Amino acid sequence: MLFLVQIALSLLIALVTVRRPQWGIAAVVVSAALLPFEVVRTLLGTSWHPATTISIALLVVTLARDPRQVGRVLVRHTVVMPVLLVFFVVAIATSWFTGRAGDLGTLVLQLIAPTMLFLVVRARSTDRPGLPGAVARALVLVAVGEALLVLGVWSGFVPQPWLSTLEGLRWWTTDFDRMLGTFDHPLVAALWMSAAVPLTATLGAAWARIALPVLLVVAVALTGSRFALLAAVLAVVVLIFRSRVGAVGKVAALGAAAIGLAIFLGSAAGSIVNDRLEDDGGSSSARFKTIGLAVEQWRETAVIGRGFGASEQVTRNALIGNTFENPFLMFSIDFGLVAAVLFFAALIGLVVARRAGPVPVPGARLAAALTLLTLIGFNSLSTNTPIGLLLFLLLAIVPGARARAGAGAGAGAERPEDHPVTALPTGTAPRSTVGVRR
Repeated sequence: MLFLVQIALSLLIALVTVRRPQWGIAAVVVSAALLPFEVVRTLLGTSWHPATTISIALLVVTLARDPRQVGRVLVRHTVVMPVLLVFFVVAIATSWFTGRAGDLGTLVLQLIAPTMLFLVVRARSTDRPGLPGAVARALVLVAVGEALLVLGVWSGFVPQPWLSTLEGLRWWTTDFDRMLGTFDHPLVAALWMSAAVPLTATLGAAWARIALPVLLVVAVALTGSRFALLAAVLAVVVLIFRSRVGAVGKVAALGAAAIGLAIFLGSAAGSIVNDRLEDDGGSSSARFKTIGLAVEQWRETAVIGRGFGASEQVTRNALIGNTFENPFLMFSIDFGLVAAVLFFAALIGLVVARRAGPVPVPGARLAAALTLLTLIGFNSLSTNTPIGLLLFLLLAIVPGARARAGAGAGAGAERPEDHPVTALPTGTAPRSTVGVRR
């Protein structure tokens, strides 16, 4: 009964927001960030996350409203979309015929529903040119809220959300001191917050473009994720170099950022990430072992995989003590090496391709690239977490080629101050544990 109510509400959201698609997409982002999978399963009694059902509903309504709009998106992606379709067919067929169809819900949550949302954003951007920028600001808004929550929980002023659920997860007993906001693992929180750092370039207020990246970097450090922290710091460096201040100002900003990072890492707040840098609990060595194990398996899974989740069985049989911690390696065994190569090639193609876009989104390409690189460091896309949704939203707002100077409005569209912050909603266990100690 609750599931039917969820379906009805998802359709209602899609219908109500048809004229303001940014609100429907914001509903997806907020629900994905606020409701961990295990909480949804406990409260609603279903494995269908609200973010998934709303995404599907948004595509259904978009198709009913103007199917040609979606068709034009498919035509513009005559290589990427067929490749993704082939991958999904292979993944479903492989899992079905190997008796692992029970894990296909994760595939829907992580990849299929986010691909649908990708189509919605690209399609609606044709009649709502400001939609990509609104999506970027929605992601920043949610990430900043998560960062503030992380600081509140770390300081002891705010209780940890969903604590009773988190205490039942197997990683909690060893990494309970790592902050995670409303997500169900620190690595997921770190990925969302680090992805928002480049997107702060879309904000109109100068103080926000300065203060919010600092806030996000500090919060990422409190999660203890080394890769995400590196990505966030790199994004800050790129933002400084792309700023309009002179060379002296850029050098001064880089120096101030370096000093601030050093002071932070030397403080009590920096102890979480420092501990991970000094001793990762064997995480790095385990990753190297899994690479060799995956290469051995490719002789049997080069073309035909063993079904979703089979890679975890391989590592258990090898007594390594953790999973492959790499979605490419996991997919190459689950669905076959050829399918995995096609899938990740399609993702890379979406990152680097320059499309004809209505309003370029500053920082979107950098955010998508850094997110794709960061999620390779743990078993991100093989878990019931909103990582695929984040990735495909970033891919959907990757900008087109910059217009030539003097070519009209597009020439000035790169300036953040030209795009004031759009009003958005303010309320903006996995099948396997997300990563080992990272």
